[in-house]
Amino acid sequence: MARIARNYILYDGCYCHIISRSNRKQEIFKDDEDFCLFRKLLEKAKNEHLFTIYHYCIMHTHFHLAVQMLDVSQFSRALQKLKSRYVVHFHKKYNLSGPIWRERYKSLLIENEVYLYACGQYIENNPVRAKIVKTQEEWQYSSGKHYLCGEKDCLVDKCMIFEIPKHIKIPDQEFESGNGIGSGFFKYQIKEKMKELW
Repeated sequence: MARIARNYILYDGCYCHIISRSNRKQEIFKDDEDFCLFRKLLEKAKNEHLFTIYHYCIMHTHFHLAVQMLDVSQFSRALQKLKSRYVVHFHKKYNLSGPIWRERYKSLLIENEVYLYACGQYIENNPVRAKIVKTQEEWQYSSGKHYLCGEKDCLVDKCMIFEIPKHIKIPDQEFESGNGIGSGFFKYQIKEKMKELW
């Protein structure tokens, strides 16, 4: 049911927050080699399929992307290839077998560019919330350094920087729960569309 619902809600050209976590919270990115290889595989997936990346963060047990899916089915194939390719590396390097990803991936539809930017802020602040680093720009496996320090990042597509209106206050949990990130009416619309599947 969950897979049908996602394909029903997403559409070509939509913005999305993508989250994919490891199985049993195991560390699947253990050292610099792992992080760098995953970045290369992500770049390859991006070049092979139709999607753009505006924000990203790779953590030890999971990764976040804020993307625009120019073609939803192509994006799904890209993520499947990306994760499968990384599994091959992980199994070979650490002499292990079995699944390392907990799920296919979670996707939350983003209403517009303002909420996309807000989601990007949330994504890039992950290492700070986890108390791995004190500031976003210290974590080298995210788009934070690109936006805060002006460092070139081949993964990041040009994104407008928006001023988030003061009346928009989004609790952290809303960036990872439910099916959408946006205004109350936007989330209501998604809920109503979901009802059509029940």
